[in-house]
Formats: sequence, structure tokens, C-alpha cells
Amino acid sequence: MEASDLFKCIADTQRLRILNLLEAGPLCVCHLQEILDVSQVKMSKQLSIMKQMALVESHREGTWMIYSIKEPIHGLIQNNLNYLREADCSECNQLQEDLLKRGKLILRITDNQEDCPSSICQQIDCC
Repeated sequence: MEASDLFKCIADTQRLRILNLLEAGPLCVCHLQEILDVSQVKMSKQLSIMKQMALVESHREGTWMIYSIKEPIHGLIQNNLNYLREADCSECNQLQEDLLKRGKLILRITDNQEDCPSSICQQIDCC
């Protein structure tokens, strides 16, 4: 994959935020929607683009569609995420806020395992 294609991907705020969240571990589409406060249609479109670029992968678990970042994560993506998480700008701060929301969601999942597909639970040892 060309570097310009990767930069086009992370130049989109929604896709950057999704990659940021998935780097921390797999999430269901509905959880991504909740954290980013976007519609299912918008989320599916962004995930489809990233799947075509081989940046994310998915699997179905019952009615859940679970997405994760494709390993190994491309170095250009990894380095940019690391830099942006440490930088001081509004979009950079949004990445940290998203990770905090993700943490709160994971805590909620540990309290109510019905909100949690087993592959996500395995990541957090709640099931």
C-alpha cells in the first residue's frame, strides 16, 4: 500500500478515531457508534473503506460484527497515532477523549456482560 493511500485514510477524522480505538482492542460496530456518536450507515461506510485498504478486519459473532485493527499495524499508522496522542491540538485531544470513553464502555461491559460479545470480553477478562 502506498503511503499516500494511508495518509488519505488517516486524513479523515472519523477513520483516524476508529483506528485509534481499534488499536486498543476489538470493538463491536455498535460500540464504535456509541463512542463516536455517529450513525450506523456512516460507521459502516468508514469501516468498509478501511477494510478494503486492509487496515481493519472483522468477524461475525452471532448478531455482533466485531472489528479489529489488522496486525501487524502499518508503521506509518502506528507512528502517526503515537504522535497524535501526545500532541496538543483539538483533534489530538479528541483521540484521548475517545480512549477515555472506550475505557468507560469497557467498564460498563464488565458490569453487564449481555452488552459484550465474547471476543471483546476475552480481551478484558470479564467473561
